[in-house]
Amino acid sequence: MDDSQKTMSEPSITLDQEATVIETLMTLYPNAKKNSLRRMVDYGRVMADGVRLNKANTMVSSGTTIKVLSKADGDQKIRHNKNTLEEPDILFSDNEIIVANKPEGLLSVATDRGESDTMYDRVSNWASKKLKKQIFLVHRLDRETSGCMIFTTSQESKDILQSQFKKRTIGRIYHAVVFGKPQTRSGKESIRIQETKDKRVRLVIGNKRAGKEAITHWKIEKIGPVNSLLRIQIDTGRRAQIRLHMANINCPVLGDTRYGRGKTSVNRLCLHASELIFQHPSGEKMHITSPIPKKLISELNRKSL
Repeated sequence: MDDSQKTMSEPSITLDQEATVIETLMTLYPNAKKNSLRRMVDYGRVMADGVRLNKANTMVSSGTTIKVLSKADGDQKIRHNKNTLEEPDILFSDNEIIVANKPEGLLSVATDRGESDTMYDRVSNWASKKLKKQIFLVHRLDRETSGCMIFTTSQESKDILQSQFKKRTIGRIYHAVVFGKPQTRSGKESIRIQETKDKRVRLVIGNKRAGKEAITHWKIEKIGPVNSLLRIQIDTGRRAQIRLHMANINCPVLGDTRYGRGKTSVNRLCLHASELIFQHPSGEKMHITSPIPKKLISELNRKSL
């Protein structure tokens, strides 16, 4: 393990081999009693890549960063918020997977600040009460984006689904209301995306080696008085991929304050993860859908800017 990331206030460690949470904490706190370390987990102070852990014997994979929050950021937040978290909109659930409908403006998982109300926290709380199970995060959506998110109830199912993401066999369909009208009925964008050291992302124009591959397919589904509704399928899941690619064809996603034209009358980013098509760990083909939010249709039907 590389413990170069330790800090006095919020110690962290990146695993160079698979280990349980309790084993990792024993490395961080060699003189602490096991019961004390277990209480850190019980009180929501231990996070793995932004996801709050709730079992000390959970196996954590190599490359994961484990961080321990301070008592102020962990203990108090988990006590005050666990019973006040909003109920998630569950689109599908069984013994292995949960597909939830994330609202816009909600983080998928916590950042380094240790937020206690995220989509992960809401689904984790729901699964703990309804299914008596812990959950595992499979993928993420940007904070401003709403729609389908997959969670699993076992590490094995998580690995199966993440393998499908890696192999690009999962169908990820979005709907976006964009400014204006594209010049053609459909298209494919494949300009690479680079993430800078300060975590910003940008398109890499003219350089075929810099950044990472990003592929976005789109087609017009409906044309409004001023704007258009696009059905978008992504082969890759780079951060801000759809927003960057749509801005590049001069049809930015409405409500995009970073790459687009700024706020809209509906006060949200008009981007929604509407469909997921994947293979269930059992082998069954799944097609989960989430209705396009009314705010997006309202923005499409606007007669003036």
